[in-house]
Parts: sequence; structure tokens; C-alpha cells
Amino acid sequence: MENKYFIAECKLLPTEGSSLKNPHSFERGDPMITYAESIRSPSISVSIQFYDVDQLISSKGITGGEYLSLNITVPGYPDFEITEEHKMMLNAVRDIKTSAKGQLATIEFVSTESIVNETARLSRKFSGPISETVRKILEDDERGIKTSKSINTDPSANSYSFVGNLKRPFDTIQWLCSKTSSDTDGFGFLFFETLDGYEFKGITTLLEQNAVEYKKTEAVSDEVGVVDDLKILETNLDHTHDIGLCCRMGMFANKTIYVNIDDTTLKYVDFRLDSLKIKNPPKLPNQLETFPTRLMLRVLDKGALQKGSKKDEIQKENELAIYQSKSYARTNLVFSQTMRIAIPLNPSLRAGQMLNLRFPLKESIDEKTATLGDEDDNDISGRYLISELRHDIGGNKSKTTLKLVRDTYTLNA
Repeated sequence: MENKYFIAECKLLPTEGSSLKNPHSFERGDPMITYAESIRSPSISVSIQFYDVDQLISSKGITGGEYLSLNITVPGYPDFEITEEHKMMLNAVRDIKTSAKGQLATIEFVSTESIVNETARLSRKFSGPISETVRKILEDDERGIKTSKSINTDPSANSYSFVGNLKRPFDTIQWLCSKTSSDTDGFGFLFFETLDGYEFKGITTLLEQNAVEYKKTEAVSDEVGVVDDLKILETNLDHTHDIGLCCRMGMFANKTIYVNIDDTTLKYVDFRLDSLKIKNPPKLPNQLETFPTRLMLRVLDKGALQKGSKKDEIQKENELAIYQSKSYARTNLVFSQTMRIAIPLNPSLRAGQMLNLRFPLKESIDEKTATLGDEDDNDISGRYLISELRHDIGGNKSKTTLKLVRDTYTLNA
């Protein structure tokens, strides 16, 4: 779709030790820019495809580590900016091709923190509320990430003690997600990065936040920024709720056998969907609610337990096993239904936001006037969580592509 945007700046900035001595503008290379976020990724990313008319790659000798400076103006929205503060580092040069217009290359940028993550290793002991531990790993730990970006965490209701064991910081935080519960009895946490910073958020918090409403209308408007007159360019419902698949994954009922490697004892944890306190739980046949459809075997990860009585230790083990079982089910359940849509470029959206999509019921369309009725198609309308987000900008066209997910049981909650 044609879009009213303007690339005010798209430059590669040199860093200390770089062969690139001066900032390089991609303007003459007709850049095609792709920006991406995901609630399952601890790093945002940018790729730029351009014609290397200035021989940036062949003669100026970029070596990686250079930074990106990007400013895109879209009427109706704040400027989309990636500055030196975002620390988007050149990570790779890929797909160098020769065409009639010259050498076509693609370069990829990732957050500097994701590169730091590859060299950092956690070695000390951590204890206390998990949300505070996550913040320490990202900000304070001398062998952690040491980011200066914003960190937004939900308070965790439980504490956990462990030793770093030379694990990478991001791997450790993802590992902690399954062990975290929130004050609202929510299970299942996600760790990801957006343009605004790092997010360590409970799934329940994400699903219950206010939603930005988009309504599909018959209007085909080129006016960017009018969110209540959204033109959905493409819609693809990947899959709706699949009871058979859910049974195989143990979403409704499962049994987990935890092996305590200290004394080789076994701990059995039964999970039922109603223990998650979902607002609109499904009405299932009795056998699906009663009998576990998946049996899992796992090592009981107790962490570094604090000194205390044997009774306290057993209670801690039970809590950890229950947390992990509920977190596993809740995380899988939220991805029950997925949809992909393409919309006009909207740089204000973020992964982890909620959208309320309204699709008109086909029967409510006035065939004489081709206008859409007010009645919604409840099968596909409702609240969706942005799982993945991608902005494609370049040439005369631009768009935002979203992968949306939802727990179909809470769409009208």
C-alpha cells in the first residue's frame, strides 16, 4: 500500500576501531527497511536491503559493530526513531547479489545487549523475588548485561534462589519465566524487548491490559494515523482452537512426574485447567477435564534452597513443581488461535500490546450500498495479543504486519 512516510535519516555510524571513518547514508541505495519485535525474543532487529552504489561493503570495509541511526516520519504518529541510545549494532552482512542496478546487499542489526549476552556468564548466587533478580541481571550484575535501557517488570509473588552456573543472562531470564507467579495468581511470564525497552511481564497482565480498537470499514483511506478507520490489507487465520492438539500438549489436564535427583524420589503433580482461574473457561467433555491427556517427566529444579526445616523444604519443592506445571499450560494456551494481518504502517504499535479487532458479519453487509453493518463476526472479532510485529518500509510502499494470538476462551472477557 502506498503510504505517506519520509525517511529523514538512515545512516551507519562508525565506532572505535571500525574501518568506517565517517557516517554513511543509505539514501542513494534505495533502502528497504524491515524492523521486527517478538514476545518470544529478547532482542529487536532491523534489516536493510540496499544497492551498494557507494561500495560500502567492498571498499569501506565494514567489520561489524557499527551502529544504526534511523528516523522515519509518518504523519499522525510520533517519529519512528532508532538512535545511538538504542544501540542497534551491525551483526551480519547477508545475501549479496548482483543485479542490473548493481550489487544488492542485506545487512542486519540487533541490540548490542544480545551481542553482550553471547560473552557474558552469570556466576554468583541470586536470591529474592524473581522480578528483582531479572532487573539485577539486566542492570547491576558485573557479569550481566549492564543495559541502560528501560526495564518494565511485573512484581513476582514468589522468590527463588539459584547459582548462575555460567549461564548466559538471557537464557537465565527465559529459564526463570517458568518459575514465576504474579500477585494476581497469574502463571506464565514472558521476557522480550520492544523499542521502548525490556519487558518481563505476566501473561495475565498482558491479556488484561487495555486494547487499542481497530475496526474494518468499507473506507479505503490513505490517511495514515486514523486508527478507527483501519484498512486491513491482508488477513490470514492460521489456526483456530484445536482440541486434539490441546489434548496432546496437556493444556486441559496433565500429569508431571518430577524426579528429585538428591534422593531419587518422585513427585507427582496433577494439573487441571480450572486451577488457572480463566475468566471464560471452556466447557469440555468430562473425560477431558478429569483424565490427564499428557504425561511428562522432568527433573525437579529446586534451585539453591535456603536453610530451614525439612517441612519448609518440602513446601518449597511443591510450590516450584506447581508453578512450572501451571506456567507450561498457561503459556501454551495463550497461543491457541493465531491470525496474521497486514495494516497500513503504524510505528506506534509494540509487541505485547492488545488489539480489539472488529470484523463485520458478512450477513450485515448492505449489498446495495456495499456498506458494512454494525454487527461483528464473533468468530474472528475480539481481543488479540500482538505476538510478532514487523514494519516494512521502502520504495513507494510500506506496511505493518502483525502475528496475533489469543486464548479463544477469553476473547469476550
